[in-house]
Amino acid sequence: METMYLTRMSAGKLGTPLGDRIIEQHHTVSEIISRAEEVLAKELGQDLADYAELEEVCTRGNVGEDTVWGYVDKSSGNHVDFTETRKLKAAIAVLSVNGHYFEATPIS
Repeated sequence: METMYLTRMSAGKLGTPLGDRIIEQHHTVSEIISRAEEVLAKELGQDLADYAELEEVCTRGNVGEDTVWGYVDKSSGNHVDFTETRKLKAAIAVLSVNGHYFEATPIS
């Protein structure tokens, strides 16, 4: 079972009438990551790895018909796994850009 998060987000850009309204909802990690990927693809033409400061460098293999990508940390040059924790951190950063407020707190 996935961890649920209490998310708090602005309804619009901060400093505007909608942006000053904070909405609280419950979401899974997958839902948060999916929403961030959607925002990136539609609005910014980027992917989540860019916000995690990672670069796709090569295929590490195949699982069924899916390609498994390898990543390098842009700051250190070390090979890293793009874990769910890294994806969540990047997703929160994505959803907090351009004057929007977003936070996610695990619900125990």
